[in-house]
Amino acid sequence: MMSGSGRVSRELRQRLQVMAVAIASAVAAACANQGPPPGGPPDVASPRVLAITPENNSVIGKPRNVEIRFDEVISETPKGAQDLRELVFISPKSGGARVDWSRSRISIRPTNGWKPNTVYSIQIRPGIQDLRQNGIDSIIRLVFSTGGPIPDTRVVGVAFDWAAGRGLSSAVIEAIADDKDSTTYQAVADSSGRYELRHLPAGPYLLRAYADRNNNRELEPLEIWDSVRVTLTERADAEFYAFARDTVGLRISAVEVSDSNRVLKITFDKPYRPEQVFPIESVILKRPDSSLVPIRLAQTAPEYVRADSLRKKAVADSVAAANPSKAPAVDSTPAMRARADSVIRARRADSIEAAATAARRARQLAEREARQRGTRYVPPDTTPPPKMKRPTVYTDMWIRLDTALAPQTQYRVEVSGVRSLGEIVKSPSRTFTTARRDTTRRPAPADTARRDTTARRDTTRRDTTRTPATPPATPPVRPDTTSRRNHTR
Repeated sequence: MMSGSGRVSRELRQRLQVMAVAIASAVAAACANQGPPPGGPPDVASPRVLAITPENNSVIGKPRNVEIRFDEVISETPKGAQDLRELVFISPKSGGARVDWSRSRISIRPTNGWKPNTVYSIQIRPGIQDLRQNGIDSIIRLVFSTGGPIPDTRVVGVAFDWAAGRGLSSAVIEAIADDKDSTTYQAVADSSGRYELRHLPAGPYLLRAYADRNNNRELEPLEIWDSVRVTLTERADAEFYAFARDTVGLRISAVEVSDSNRVLKITFDKPYRPEQVFPIESVILKRPDSSLVPIRLAQTAPEYVRADSLRKKAVADSVAAANPSKAPAVDSTPAMRARADSVIRARRADSIEAAATAARRARQLAEREARQRGTRYVPPDTTPPPKMKRPTVYTDMWIRLDTALAPQTQYRVEVSGVRSLGEIVKSPSRTFTTARRDTTRRPAPADTARRDTTARRDTTRRDTTRTPATPPATPPVRPDTTSRRNHTR
């Protein structure tokens, strides 16, 4: 038979075991939580790189890893990517990049290992952030050699999205060497499409740029791309004009009718070549009975914009000629023109000075706020966006008709000899229906004549007291003529 003291001690041990398990679970959960630690002043500073191993521009043997150490714990989930691996580019390629996270350190190595006598460039895109989501907004670069000197060469340029007419943000740039291994060097462009490939061995290369939409570092069939060949000695410049490559050609995606059914705007699903022209005989417009609608003019987008600008200028000149009193005054004498130019220069100088003063005050305020946060002030990037050297491409064309199309009627348009950016020639067609006739009755124009406000209002106060009604007058008594009438008889 168990004594009372024995039961008490056993129950106490069981309770202590339960408490120990609960405390261990809480500690494990706290260690696994990557959220920001509670308490303390708010942290708004981005992580800083304390050390990189191996050192930049060093010549060593094959390292085990490339290790980057930060001044605080960084998040395993970067900004703008699913994991840290998507931010790392190892050049030349040797399989994928393997990235191991260890709180305030990351270790990087290629899946196929480092090669001997090779110059490696490591590029980490912006996106590394701490637990409070304060991110690094600049590229981290490292170059080292596993044997042999590091060449001072570079390939620079811009990758454009030709159809969009702007730089291709975060484009993957590859340089494929003309050797037996087809060694592939790679880098990533910035947000404006500018790129730089450094420390490549001299020789011929096939350069390629593409939009890596699924982040697999491989060119997929539906991704836009462009390529060019260069021979590198010390420096090479190359621009890319990426666009979708296919064998289908262009299709008509939409037809818009305007200007009282006399103008057709045709939109293709992809841009046509910048040297494309549309002769009148290349456009066929059929009615439901297969009869042809005469075409007066077929224009590309630049031709339409230029003609529309000239038409608006002609209308403005005609209005000015019809109303000379409303035309802007022209400085006819040299003195008047000199005075007007002086006023324009003074206003321009005042505007420039005001803008410079505002920018200087904004910089001073930003520097003061950075000092209060304990961080370094990074001036904004004021570099203008790159401009294409090739002409802009368009997806629209316009057709002008001699006669208006019938309302609520189906037509079919066909454009022959349309050339895509990939030199695929097709004759796309599309059926469309015009809108029904507008039978809504429009309201009459409002009377906009101004009232005569010079007339003086009658401000005499009316008499609102009630006047008693006047009783009706007593009707006069008619004389009795009966006796007179009897007497005469």
